[in-house]
Amino acid sequence: MAELAAIVDREIVNRRRHINVPKRVLAPILNILNKLVWWPVGSPDELEREFLDQEVDNSAKTFADLGIEPAELRDLTFHYLQDYRASSYYELPPSTEREKREEKKYVHVIDDQ
Repeated sequence: MAELAAIVDREIVNRRRHINVPKRVLAPILNILNKLVWWPVGSPDELEREFLDQEVDNSAKTFADLGIEPAELRDLTFHYLQDYRASSYYELPPSTEREKREEKKYVHVIDDQ
């Protein structure tokens, strides 16, 4: 989950806050929030999955066995997450790490606003 959150943060050009809370503390909080607000905040199943570590079985079939060419997740996220970007970054293409370092060196002033 942390790796996915890092990929999403990079694509939407925003650093979201994440607070680690133990499962036995978070379960009653989610239960209360689900009763107070009209939209679902989280289910017990989602909570259980949040705390599972995936283990790959060595006898499981791989992508090569199934004839599938895997794609890198980082290459697919831009178009899916573009709508979650701030308006100042919406039209910009995904930037590389080197471009991000260069961007931090300068102060940008927009005259037409």
